[in-house]
Amino acid sequence: MDRSHRDSHRRSRKKGGRIFRRLKRFFKQLFVGDSAPKEYRPYLGPSADQKEIEEKTYENTRVSPKKYTRRKPKSTDANKVSLGDRWTRYLEKRKKRKHKNKMKRKYRKKQRRRARIEFIRRFIPQYKKSEFVNPEITQIENIDEKEKVKPRSNLVYTVNSTIVFIIAYLLVYIIYQLTVLVVASHWKLDSVLFYYDLAFNDYSPLWNRMNIIATTLSGPLVSLLIGIILMRLVVPRIVEHKTTKLLMIWIAIHGYNFFLGAFATGVSFDEGFGYVPAWLFMNTFWKILLSMIFLFILGLIGYYSAPRFLETSYSLSRIRQPNKIKFLFFQVALPWLIGITIIFLVKIPNNMNYDTANLITLVFVVAPVLFNRNAKPQKDFKSLKKPNRLKWVYLAVLIILLLAFRIGLNDGLHFKLFYKFIFSLEVIPL
Repeated sequence: MDRSHRDSHRRSRKKGGRIFRRLKRFFKQLFVGDSAPKEYRPYLGPSADQKEIEEKTYENTRVSPKKYTRRKPKSTDANKVSLGDRWTRYLEKRKKRKHKNKMKRKYRKKQRRRARIEFIRRFIPQYKKSEFVNPEITQIENIDEKEKVKPRSNLVYTVNSTIVFIIAYLLVYIIYQLTVLVVASHWKLDSVLFYYDLAFNDYSPLWNRMNIIATTLSGPLVSLLIGIILMRLVVPRIVEHKTTKLLMIWIAIHGYNFFLGAFATGVSFDEGFGYVPAWLFMNTFWKILLSMIFLFILGLIGYYSAPRFLETSYSLSRIRQPNKIKFLFFQVALPWLIGITIIFLVKIPNNMNYDTANLITLVFVVAPVLFNRNAKPQKDFKSLKKPNRLKWVYLAVLIILLLAFRIGLNDGLHFKLFYKFIFSLEVIPL
């Protein structure tokens, strides 16, 4: 309703009220006139005085004077509202309105998710139905004294995770270099594998743009496939032993890092994976943009891998909210710091900037793990409780691998492979 229409409506209502009051006054004068008002004669008992009766009658007639009660003046100060109070009220109303809209959106999102899950369950009945009990719902109040967090046991978690971290790095590093070596040998490019690098003859006339891109891309691509297969298929479905699961998680993270993190470090130092965008003649803007995107994806992988690390605790008390971040620090952050230090010391005096930077980019995985306070593992540790001990078998494997890596590859291994893929098809007429 616009302003002109609203004003005309008010005028019509005022005019109609005036006409109604005039009609009422006319009929009142017509039937009442100047007649005396009807007297009220109360019964005050046989002993009542005539004067008292007249006074009572006069008080209850229409002509009796009404008692005048003075209205209290409205205080002008009470109606005055300061600008600060108005702004405070506005902010409170705005906050309530935002909270209300937020709850509405949250409810709608929950309803859509529930409808989507119900639709998928028509075809896959077991969709989003976990076979394990959530440990946050399990009653934790009656924990025995043996299950409570002990400060000394944190050292065992850190040592085991550090051992597994270094083993995972050595395995992924060797697979990375062997993949590059095999792909390069397809073009008869000889190479020498050292503990710090895979050396090629850079002045060979056999190099061209195609085999440079294929050779330097093969290692990161295989590492990425290893990370996807282990993190998405092997870890959540197959592995149950906690140390083996931790090894698979670290291998998957190293695999992701040798692709996503290696791109950023390769672009920075113009080595390794950095040869791919260089020989694709990629602009500097796109190099920086892709590096930032890959590092962001690496952070997301670390954030959502926190429940996997919590599943390696097998301790109901360590995954509670007060102890969760502390456990992740001793299981993830501290082993990463100790592990890269040991690897750096093993490669002295031939530490390559590219490899060292690849170890440092793991911080984009480790740091988000500590910020995921809502991470919840899908295991009932009350039934899968296992003791926490130092894994001597993995320690022995680590010592053997480090000796073979440092001493065996000190002078380098020369690889010269020749292979050819032949596909033939013969069609013989009948």
